[in-house]
Amino acid sequence: MKKTASIITATLALTFCYAGDLLSKERPNILFIFSDDHSFEAISAYGGRLKDVAPTPNLDRIASEGIRFDNCFVTNALCGPCRAVIQTGKHSHLNGFLENHHVFNGDQQTFPKLLQKGGYQTALIGKWHLGSEPQGFDLWNVLPGQGTYYAPEFKTPAGKTPGKPGEYVTEAVVEKSIAWLKNGRDKKKPFMLMVQHKAPHRFWLPPVKYLKEYTSKHYPEPKNLFDDYEGRGTPAHTQDMTLRVTMDLALDNKMVPFRQDRMNAEQRKQWNEVYDEIRTRVLKERPQGDDMVRWKYQRYMADYLACIRSLDDSVGTLLDYLETSGLDKNTVVIYASDQGFFLGEHGWFDKRFMYEESLRTPLLVRWPGKAKPGTVNKHMVSNLDFAQTFLDLAGLELPGDMQGRSLKPLFEGKNPEGWRESVYYHYYCFPEYHAVRRHDGVRNSRYKLMHFYDIDEWELFDLEKDPSEMRSVHASAQYAGVLKHMKGELAKLRKQYKVPPAPKLRKGETLFPPWPEFGTFEIGLGNEGWTSLFDGKTLKGWRQPGPSPATQIAANDSMKVVNGEIHLSPAPKVFYLHTRSFTDFILELEAKMPDKDFDSGVGFRCVLPKGAFLPKGFQSEISDIRSGGIFDIGVGWVHPAEKQEDIDSFVKRTGTFYKQGKWNQIRVRCQGSRIQTWINGQLSSDIKNAAHKRGTIGLQHNAKQGVYRFRNIRIRELTAK
Repeated sequence: MKKTASIITATLALTFCYAGDLLSKERPNILFIFSDDHSFEAISAYGGRLKDVAPTPNLDRIASEGIRFDNCFVTNALCGPCRAVIQTGKHSHLNGFLENHHVFNGDQQTFPKLLQKGGYQTALIGKWHLGSEPQGFDLWNVLPGQGTYYAPEFKTPAGKTPGKPGEYVTEAVVEKSIAWLKNGRDKKKPFMLMVQHKAPHRFWLPPVKYLKEYTSKHYPEPKNLFDDYEGRGTPAHTQDMTLRVTMDLALDNKMVPFRQDRMNAEQRKQWNEVYDEIRTRVLKERPQGDDMVRWKYQRYMADYLACIRSLDDSVGTLLDYLETSGLDKNTVVIYASDQGFFLGEHGWFDKRFMYEESLRTPLLVRWPGKAKPGTVNKHMVSNLDFAQTFLDLAGLELPGDMQGRSLKPLFEGKNPEGWRESVYYHYYCFPEYHAVRRHDGVRNSRYKLMHFYDIDEWELFDLEKDPSEMRSVHASAQYAGVLKHMKGELAKLRKQYKVPPAPKLRKGETLFPPWPEFGTFEIGLGNEGWTSLFDGKTLKGWRQPGPSPATQIAANDSMKVVNGEIHLSPAPKVFYLHTRSFTDFILELEAKMPDKDFDSGVGFRCVLPKGAFLPKGFQSEISDIRSGGIFDIGVGWVHPAEKQEDIDSFVKRTGTFYKQGKWNQIRVRCQGSRIQTWINGQLSSDIKNAAHKRGTIGLQHNAKQGVYRFRNIRIRELTAK
């Protein structure tokens, strides 16, 4: 009897093993490649303005061998909320993750858990960004928070693994993904692998190998780069996401050498070779107004699209591995982004708004033997559909409480009856960085209605006649019938998706202020309103401190004009002062010091006591250690203070910016008690000190040898604050 039972057990085991193996062959593997902030405009398969200057051959390969979806939309154009929607198949108000600072409740039903129960191996590698630890994965290896582009750390159930010097995040994510496909999974089971990239999220740090190529290109501008928002309401006018104002020269356009601590020495060298040249050029050319916007746009596109290039390379690496391993024949490859992104359209960057560039996301699908190559699908689909799609591909039951629809029939070329005619959108974050007002709305194949409910403003767009959404027709009598229909559609979707009243509007200005710890960068004002303090020919207006302070400096070896420059020699070691006095001003000049052992300064608000050689007042330091630091002459350092940690922090932030043996731009702004100094465009000091209210400008030589050179000295008076 025992022997018979053993035979039956063994037979059943073999049967289940065979059935499981057969099932794994029949059910497809799923490779979900997911990027962050990738505009469809930056995928050449979509045929946008950037297709020729920044092609994406590997992403295009998915489209040409499968399906390009032209109408894929998101429910809430923000990184974390989009990821939570994909995990749950539910809108933000039901999955509980409405804003990036929320924490995802991983205990709720998610599609990876259901796939696991249905016999799939699941893995998540890359960006997670949901606050809690992932659940439902046999393996997860994720970037902490937003992650870093260089030497990225990864977090696993066992803790963090340190970043590897020289490693780039996009390549690291793919290497880990291929390692799992090769050696980490149970090859008897079908798999679901989520490869989730950081790129091309702000601050767009490209791999150094593409810097020269992409910074040398010229990128076509969007037609509405200089949008004045005339045809839209308050939210478009009051947002804080313009290239003109919001885009930060220091951080976004890389005009200060920040976040290089994660690069190795060779990467830093290559990086600085490229960006030092760009900084030098822009400080010389000083674009203003619209030219400044154009300059920022070109810099933005160079960095963003170089990140995309690396992303596209990584997609090619994965596709090649699928082919060489034979996995391609039974693997559905899906590429998407968490949402779209503004690439200068409306003069903006970032996302959040329900306008097309933010609402619409790329979606490319390859399924050999099932999806017809070269297909373009126009159905209205959504990231709300992804969870049910994954489950349907796996042959599993679809939960009734998920709110999307499976896209599997569309992958197979079918035309399902009763497909949706519109999509619902809801953005919840205000006050918030970028200052986009809370709103919800509905979009169908032609029209879009948006409701900014906190201020009760509506916008209606006819996307057929106005695809760039430049003028709302909400108030037009011609569209009264359309407006009524779209409001009815919005009410219907709110009811269908069980949308509750929006949370109470919170108080405050922003959750995420700018990043002052890295300093700011200023190119400078235009050429109007300046007064020259040096004519390039004479020392008129300058004097040497001494018993007769009103006396002009006679020609001598200590201060003289040479080839349009003021040259100071070391004897005597004093300030040379201008005769004019100023209170509130911007001072600009260029200085060139010896290669080493120099100690110079620019004095301002200086007053010379009778009979003295040394003035009282402030000095902006020019040295190889504290350039841009502020010294109270005869008293001591104001900034950085004489504390070692303050000095170390100052040197770390500014020490690489002064260029020895080269011309350097010095800028000082005094307005009331606020004093700011810049070296080569980088903010070095920003303090409040009212010790000296008015005085002259001075130049100092304070070393035993060497000639200090100054030129282009000009001043622009300001109104006191």
